[in-house]
Amino acid sequence: MPGTPAIAHAPRSQGGRFVSRHQVHLIWLGGAILAFIVYWIGPDRFLAICAGLFDGFDAFLHALLRNLGGQVFNVVRAAAIAGYIVFVILGLLAARRGLPAWWALTVITVLVLLLVYRPEALSPVGVGRWVVALVLVLIGGAVMTKRLTNPPPGRW
Repeated sequence: MPGTPAIAHAPRSQGGRFVSRHQVHLIWLGGAILAFIVYWIGPDRFLAICAGLFDGFDAFLHALLRNLGGQVFNVVRAAAIAGYIVFVILGLLAARRGLPAWWALTVITVLVLLLVYRPEALSPVGVGRWVVALVLVLIGGAVMTKRLTNPPPGRW
């Protein structure tokens, strides 16, 4: 373009391949800090200490998941039930405005009931079925939200 000064590289918004000097300086600073830490710990023991840290973190996560397992089941069930209620309200609003919603309401309701409703079962339904029901109602809620927030397509 005439009148535009020549630049050595394309800006980031145009997909330039250059990195700012600030980022390069931060990388070098991080390398210097890492070198100091390795020297302080001892180069021979550095990998063993890192492996020990990862092992401790892994043990912590396993203990946390074991302790929260029962609570996660209740959280997933509560989220699926609340998500279904939100989906139904959004679907009814969409149907009231003349948008297509009845088939989605019917199909998702039937699928959720098939997945989680067992009135005569001796044990509760597995968490996997509740997760699938949660995903279904979240997708249905997202579709209804899109239908309600987007303007209707133009008429021919």
